[in-house]
Amino acid sequence: MEQETTGCLPDNMEASYPPTDLTALTDQVQVVARARERAKGMTDHKKAMYDEFISKHTEFFADVVVAAIAVSKAEDKLRELTIKAYNVTGNKQPAPGLGIREVTKLDYDPKEALKWAKSHDLYLKLDDKKFKDYAKGGEIDFVTITTEIQATIAAVLEIPPVKDKS
Repeated sequence: MEQETTGCLPDNMEASYPPTDLTALTDQVQVVARARERAKGMTDHKKAMYDEFISKHTEFFADVVVAAIAVSKAEDKLRELTIKAYNVTGNKQPAPGLGIREVTKLDYDPKEALKWAKSHDLYLKLDDKKFKDYAKGGEIDFVTITTEIQATIAAVLEIPPVKDKS
């Protein structure tokens, strides 16, 4: 197992950073905080508009659901009648716009199928999540474990008051 760390100091070195001007960093915090405020305001307004729209048109939306249910029931009945007509006549197009499709269906025990696939070295897919969970333990020799540095941003950023430069 090989382990690397990127962006961090080795344990035997102390951190000694030169003084840094954080102006750009603090300015960008303010930019992000203001952008989030604006986006939240717009999102809240959009939700209020949506809620108002839904409340004004609730009856219509209920009618849409009822209509969709009616279509589904009518289509189910039409499919049933189409299959009956096919069974009687053998005609795969018993009426304009209607047809019969023969679909091959397979029924099998998934455990037996997996056993067969393993014995034939076919049709297997790695469960990536489970593999990574196991590999994090460091017991697989061809896996290299590294640590990457990622910046995080707090969900709430405060905008400090602007200091008077006079």
